[in-house]
Amino acid sequence: MKTTPLYETHKINGAKFTNFNGWDMPLWFSSLENEHLHVRKDSGIFDVSHMGEIEIEGKDSLAFLEKTFTNKVSGLKNGYAKYGFFCNNDGYVIDDVIVYNLDGYRFFLCVNAGNIDSVEKWLLHNTNDFDVKVKNLSNFYGQVAIQGPNSIKYLSTLYPNSNLNDMPKYTIKILEDLDNTLTANLKSPCPNGNNFLIARTGYTGEDGFELFVPNEILSTVYEHILTNCANIIPCGLGSRDTLRIEMGFPLHGNELIEGTTPSDYNLDRFIDIDREEFIGKDAIINKIEKNEFSFIGFKMIDNSIARSGYEIYQDEKLIGNVTSGTFSPLLKKGIGMALVDSNFSSNKNLQIKIRKNFKDAKMVNYPFI
Repeated sequence: MKTTPLYETHKINGAKFTNFNGWDMPLWFSSLENEHLHVRKDSGIFDVSHMGEIEIEGKDSLAFLEKTFTNKVSGLKNGYAKYGFFCNNDGYVIDDVIVYNLDGYRFFLCVNAGNIDSVEKWLLHNTNDFDVKVKNLSNFYGQVAIQGPNSIKYLSTLYPNSNLNDMPKYTIKILEDLDNTLTANLKSPCPNGNNFLIARTGYTGEDGFELFVPNEILSTVYEHILTNCANIIPCGLGSRDTLRIEMGFPLHGNELIEGTTPSDYNLDRFIDIDREEFIGKDAIINKIEKNEFSFIGFKMIDNSIARSGYEIYQDEKLIGNVTSGTFSPLLKKGIGMALVDSNFSSNKNLQIKIRKNFKDAKMVNYPFI
């Protein structure tokens, strides 16, 4: 099983581990509920070094992304980012990614852990007729996410030279404080020259930042943050999952599974169908027109918890499946998301089969908070 450079540090901090996409990752340190609530009211730090980083470089890099990415990249200012999808010719999702425009000729991609190889292979396969280079930097970068309403206060104090208070959301820049003090000590500097990057992005619904740091000194940076920001606590993937479910954020593998398009999950806003052509466009438009599925939120009536894969019924008819479900530490109630037959999306009353019993639920809007 793979481990991140922070594995030994997590053991010292008392982490309970779990297998996630072949990675031995911390599930929680204190408890899932404590970490979840602390991020909502203050700030926590997550090890997300299992995520992948790929760079698209070259004079045709913009044209290449316009051809392969569902969202519009032209007009994206330097330092800004967009969320969207890579889809195959059938419109099925290969991965959902964030694309950061570094300087107009170089674009930095953050991809999901289980899809690093498939995304790289797919991008390389489509480079014909484009003057671009695809660089997989996943073995160089580690990644930590500091999330929570007070994250800006703590990090702007810790890194005063980087002017984080002036950084809009969904942007990326060089983390000057670390670049100026640690670059000279690197045994293997980054091949693209950007050793330390910071993005004002995240996966919790709270304000926050994601730091892209060389693996060789990731533990130094992580421990420095914990030592100098007493209110930032280490958090595991358990609370990261419950936080994103409360916000209705999709997770590749739960949502966005093989054979589905972004439109199935109410994500049309990240598909720019007004552009001339991109891979999967015609199939996605066809899916939108057919409107076969509805992506819904639900809340359990009693204290039951519905998990991914559980069947959903209306009047004894199977209409869909839970894609993600959890107990919300903030709402103190079972919540979740589901993909159902669109013909049954007007009836708000649901029954979810949990083991051998049918439990009542009600269709609600998401985000849940």
